Amino acid sequence: MLWFGPTGIGSTYTIPRYEDQHQGPFRATLGDIEPLGQVCRFAEGLYAGWFGFPCLSMTSHGGFLGLTAADKPVEMRLVDIYRREGDLLAENWIFIDLLHWMLQQGVDLLERTREITQVS
Repeated sequence: MLWFGPTGIGSTYTIPRYEDQHQGPFRATLGDIEPLGQVCRFAEGLYAGWFGFPCLSMTSHGGFLGLTAADKPVEMRLVDIYRREGDLLAENWIFIDLLHWMLQQGVDLLERTREITQVS
């Protein structure tokens, strides 16, 4: 299985590497994870997916993507698309609105980019 995550998280090859490289750090540093539902689910042929805005609520215990711990739950917006080959999962693309997720924790990446651009 090929897993394609957003910039900052990266991609992995094989389910064991996905579990080690993405799922492990996600579960070790984010707690109180609560599903908030899905806005849409779809499937056609070899493809399926779902999305939710927001989809999950969680509290950062520190460390995920280099962030410090947060003192409150924050929401994560997700789009998750799958492709299968036969009965096996072949590819999974996940899009996470990391700008929104980080902004809820006091990190405004767009403002930081503007500041860097103005200094240059």
